[in-house]
Amino acid sequence: MYDLLLSNARIVDGTGNPWFKGDVGIENGKITAIGDLTGAPTKRTLNVDGKVLAPGFIDLHSHSDFTTAIFPRAESMVRQGVTTELVGNCGLSPFPIEPSHFELLQTYTGFIDCGLTWEWQDAAGFMASLENLPLASNLALQVGHGTIRIAVMGFDDREPTATELAAMEKLVAQAHEQGVFGLSSGLIYVPGSYAQTAELVALAKVSARYGGFYSSHIRGEGDTLLEAVAEAITIGREAGTGVQLSHHKASGKANWGQVENSLQMIDAARAAGYDVLADQYPYTAGGTTLTALLPQWAIAGGVEAMRKRLADSATHARIYQAIANADPDTGARQFSPETIMISGVPEGPNKAYQGLMLSEIAAQRQQDMIETALYLLESEPEGIGMIVFTMSEDDVRRVMRHPAVAVGTDGANINPSHGGSSHPRNYGTFPRVLGKYVREEHVLSLPEAIRKMTSLPAQRLRRFDMGLVRPGCIADLVIFDPDTVQDRATFPEPHQYARGISHVLVNGTLVIEEGEDTGAKAGRVLRRGE
Repeated sequence: MYDLLLSNARIVDGTGNPWFKGDVGIENGKITAIGDLTGAPTKRTLNVDGKVLAPGFIDLHSHSDFTTAIFPRAESMVRQGVTTELVGNCGLSPFPIEPSHFELLQTYTGFIDCGLTWEWQDAAGFMASLENLPLASNLALQVGHGTIRIAVMGFDDREPTATELAAMEKLVAQAHEQGVFGLSSGLIYVPGSYAQTAELVALAKVSARYGGFYSSHIRGEGDTLLEAVAEAITIGREAGTGVQLSHHKASGKANWGQVENSLQMIDAARAAGYDVLADQYPYTAGGTTLTALLPQWAIAGGVEAMRKRLADSATHARIYQAIANADPDTGARQFSPETIMISGVPEGPNKAYQGLMLSEIAAQRQQDMIETALYLLESEPEGIGMIVFTMSEDDVRRVMRHPAVAVGTDGANINPSHGGSSHPRNYGTFPRVLGKYVREEHVLSLPEAIRKMTSLPAQRLRRFDMGLVRPGCIADLVIFDPDTVQDRATFPEPHQYARGISHVLVNGTLVIEEGEDTGAKAGRVLRRGE
């Protein structure tokens, strides 16, 4: 007897094949039968009524490890069909923690931290804390290179000694033994940006020994895009591991069109036998911390050291000039001030600036934009976020069409109670692809879009029991109306759930039914090698 029978479905199975009509039987959290199951014994039948039934969406690029403690129901994610998130991206993970450097880590991640208790030291402890929550979706973890570097070296701008490198290798090994899926890096952020290629190869080799992969917010997505992609491919080749290029894009108008060359590099690497994939969010604006505007030397030593430099008039002027001159030799100005919207401002006198363009704030303060940005960085010790409008819509479409590119949010679990400014990708990434780019613009076919959301990311995780509608696979499933599915979140009004997604199942249990949260604790913390 089935626990649940989903009848009269238009099944898009995740392979990229055309849809077919059928029923799906679920038992003990797994798909046990597909076909005409009319009359089969079942505890409950749900008539899908001709809607699309697809595997649950797998988000390869999430930062929900910093928000799930407050938002365990993952409303912004599950309501867009996401059933599994890969966290620990861009070199940031909430572990490992070295007590003597803990304050550096906590302060540095303040711009993204939504209430972590920090009551752990390693991956195992963090996983245990997650398992105590009423999770609605599955979480898979990576360990962040930046966090590892902070644990061993703080924010020192130098190469590690042999002893320090061995200590970092030990932490990478420990995290993988405890079940993480890979090692991530964020090479535009300190302290990750201080690492040379050889250091990253050495740590990625440890990940490779455990069957892990290397994901990277590469060293540059603007003028140095191609060199940065080449470095990531080199790391994967020399370490003998797969490479995941995070949120692939070309940033800055002068670089629009360069993704044509970077995608060719992915093709060449794959043709040579190297496992290189990418992921992408379907927007022309990204989001990160405002500190990314600064030259890297200005952040050496951590947030408090940065604030002291800004408080010193001579050093302040030097930082100002580095940004104004956009000197690539200084590592300054990854982003142009005129493209920045301020987001994620802590409670306080600057909260009123949240959601405004930097140019608008500068006009209110009667300052130029760079000086305004430096004021915000100096006055907000908990960190401040920004949204940057730097990409080309044509490039978004180019990257989206590439067969080795998965869909990912670069977002996090939140809900409308979060309030304030937010990137709409937190709520709308997957429905935006299905509505705008599949139904309206025909950039992708529906089966191909679903493949990029399901079996392709499952392949990266080496979870071949996920991402497909097949007997024996985990019953993570999403049901939606292809004629109405659409994102509703916008930059002015980001806290809006998508429409058209009626049901979401995680491990065979309904977590969204008729568009509403059931409250079921169905999510799991996934461990590599399970």
